[in-house]
Amino acid sequence: MSSINSKNSEKSKKSGISVRSFIIALVIFLIAHIVMSVAIIDMAKKALREQVEQRMLDVANTAAHMINGDELKKLKAEHKGSPEYQKVYDTLRSFQDSIQLDYIYGIQQLDDGSFAFTIDPEPVDPGEWGEEIDTTDALVNASKGKADVDKEPCEDEWGLFYSAYSPIFDSDGNVVGIVGVDFNAEWYDKMLDTRKLVLIIMSMVVLTTGTALAFIVHTFMLEKEKKVIREKFEQTLQREQEQEQELGSARHLAYTDPLTGVKNKHAYLEAIERINKGLADGSVKEFGVIVFDLNGLKLINDTYGHDEGDNYIKTGCALICSRFCHSPVFRIGGDEFTVILEGSDYNDRQQLLSEFDRVIEQNQSIGAVVVSTGLEIYDRQRDGSFSDVFERADKKMYERKCYLKSMK
Repeated sequence: MSSINSKNSEKSKKSGISVRSFIIALVIFLIAHIVMSVAIIDMAKKALREQVEQRMLDVANTAAHMINGDELKKLKAEHKGSPEYQKVYDTLRSFQDSIQLDYIYGIQQLDDGSFAFTIDPEPVDPGEWGEEIDTTDALVNASKGKADVDKEPCEDEWGLFYSAYSPIFDSDGNVVGIVGVDFNAEWYDKMLDTRKLVLIIMSMVVLTTGTALAFIVHTFMLEKEKKVIREKFEQTLQREQEQEQELGSARHLAYTDPLTGVKNKHAYLEAIERINKGLADGSVKEFGVIVFDLNGLKLINDTYGHDEGDNYIKTGCALICSRFCHSPVFRIGGDEFTVILEGSDYNDRQQLLSEFDRVIEQNQSIGAVVVSTGLEIYDRQRDGSFSDVFERADKKMYERKCYLKSMK
């Protein structure tokens, strides 16, 4: 009898140890899962915020890119109803009708540094031309040439909104206006909360599934539940991929020159910013810049019209792209282009430039397109930023222009 009791006691001890070990392992699993879920939710919320902000910027950038800065800077309140005014109005209105946003409108910076409405296509209660707008950091950045989005919502008589701003440039690269885009703060926060809720639900499902697996219960139901989750996840992933494709198309429009198909002033400013950051942290060691200027474009426009002038620009751009085909080409003004030399183009720069200049001199003799050039490379001993290299290249370009004129 004593022996039996002893064996039962040992079994009870082993059973107790096994249960305690299981409970400890389960608690550790639960704690680890909760910590990991909180981290994932935080990262996902941050990623979604960046995605939503980028969508706002893409809409603002695309709208700003579609407005002619040279025409815009001539408009005033009294031009309301004119073809030029209506063209800008219709462009802004098309965005408000076709994209999920609340308001889109034009902004100008006044002489005292404040900001005011210009053209507002809102049909019910539009902002009046000259009516002052609250100044934010993002709006100030846009006035300096860099598109930006508000990090905190702003409240006015129309409601509570997050806003994105994108500068409008004239052909000389000057900021002549700003496009403002408002997204309802409730919509913005709802998107963040919805994604957070989805992640929490998915985390809880995973937690439930893990616990159920630990107890080996309802295997069939668990498999069915995982299938449903997988299908929902695939549907969500597909929707996000479709949205990314739409945003990619909008981004392409915002950063591409519509006449020539090369990169535009927006893309150029971002490239400069990346290079300057690389110079500051030491990741950029070398680069070259070639400045191009089309000779005689004004004469062609005045003599034959702007259609011929556009053909002249496209022909010159094609000539540049055909020679410097391994580096990004930017149209930074009406008749100005810049190439930031990379890879083999950087290594073969002198040969490529000599061949290009030879073609240009032949073109000048037969009355074809003529392009002046100026090449410079980064010198760490004297250059502190991209602009230092660009200024030297620009000076060489003007010297080359004078030389070509002397050959006539």
